[in-house]
Amino acid sequence: MKKQHGFTLIELLVVIAVIGVLAAVILASLNDARAKARDAKRVSDLHQIRSALEMYYNDNGYYPPTSCGYDCNSYRISTDANWQSTLGAALAPYIPALPIDPINNIGGPWVTGNYSYSYGNVTRTTYAPGYDLTGQFETNHPLRCALKQYKFWYNNANAWCGSYSPFLYEVSTS
Repeated sequence: MKKQHGFTLIELLVVIAVIGVLAAVILASLNDARAKARDAKRVSDLHQIRSALEMYYNDNGYYPPTSCGYDCNSYRISTDANWQSTLGAALAPYIPALPIDPINNIGGPWVTGNYSYSYGNVTRTTYAPGYDLTGQFETNHPLRCALKQYKFWYNNANAWCGSYSPFLYEVSTS
């Protein structure tokens, strides 16, 4: 009797199935790592913008206005074409290029799945000078709104994130 060499069809299918499961696990881990890396970039970007805003304030005594000026509810959003030409231009002496969200897909960051940066709600006379600077996480980051319960910077008694996405990240004046 001749001894045959090779694998049976069942053995080949088992090996292919194992490779498929391993590939799925690796890809899922890789996607999670990518999302965490984008979240880390968001934290870094928003802190860079905040530093530039504080330097602007030190030089001018007020923060850059939004499209409606001051003491009104208006925002500059990184998905808008004028993000660089307005806020970026005001902060140009302090930051070479205004960062945008790594995904930067649509509108303001207040709705789950909208990844952008927003700067606004700038006060100058009604309240002490201040602003909101907001982005949104993709992961269950420990700094997200659902855990931190961010308060309005001009009224530290009220949390604001309840009706918005629980993944928001706020870096406003404090």
